[in-house]
Amino acid sequence: VTSSKNPIVRVPVFDWNQTAVADASAAALEILEGDQVPSNENTYTSSLIAGLRPSIHSSTHHAAVTTIDIHMRGFALWVICVYIALVMAVYAVVPEENIVRLSGIEQRGAVMAMSLIAVSFLSRIVPLVNGAPHQNHQSTKLSGIFIGGLTVQLVAFFTDFIMANFPVPVVIDPVLGSRVHLLRWCEWAPCATFMTFMMEGADLYWEGDMPPTDFMRTKYIHSATQGGAVFLGLMFPFCSSQKTWAAAMFVACCLYLTNFPRIWNRMKTIPSSLSEGATVEEAERFNAAKIAL
Repeated sequence: VTSSKNPIVRVPVFDWNQTAVADASAAALEILEGDQVPSNENTYTSSLIAGLRPSIHSSTHHAAVTTIDIHMRGFALWVICVYIALVMAVYAVVPEENIVRLSGIEQRGAVMAMSLIAVSFLSRIVPLVNGAPHQNHQSTKLSGIFIGGLTVQLVAFFTDFIMANFPVPVVIDPVLGSRVHLLRWCEWAPCATFMTFMMEGADLYWEGDMPPTDFMRTKYIHSATQGGAVFLGLMFPFCSSQKTWAAAMFVACCLYLTNFPRIWNRMKTIPSSLSEGATVEEAERFNAAKIAL
């Protein structure tokens, strides 16, 4: 952005989040009207993150975006494969008398959930099928995170579709005595892993020009901890004693609690120039960034 008094003002605009683009544009106009060049350390503009924290000034930022995009595409395929494998496994190991057709509120709940997911899914697919607007008549390339979102919706849709129309494995938890719909856990385990990775993948903040050497490894490890916690929930009905059930619950809780050190570490990296703000707009920006952690 240029003006008569200011040579060049670089505003961190990135195309992952429409809110960030709008905020950065507004900030640029404010800079032009004020004819003041903000410092790199204290300007509010330099720390606009609006739910994401990209190291936009790093020379490796675009390479990191490309890497994350490739990993998300592969992860989406992994989710589908793991989901199919888990569904086949539970149908194979559950006794035939425990494979029943749902009725009443259980069946109606699955139909309602399936319908809502279908509306959301079609609202994203129909514009692509009809030909989304694009420049220079080039085909639109779907991003990895978009494909990931569609994958999660597909898995959820087919889970509800099966539960609404076909016999499904339902077992009794040996400790709680509650009915357990195993297909739900088959859905949640891979989806929880992938959704955690998508949240981690959207976080492209680091200090310096190069990302840390364990940049990708930490994202996979944290995703595995959350997926492992959910997978142990699938194992609860198969625990043969209260001790094994309690051990599985203990490990699942420990894996889940790794969320909180991770959140604390990420909160420490919020740019110091991003204050809570004295205006409603600044407070909303701060809260959006904090919630996104």
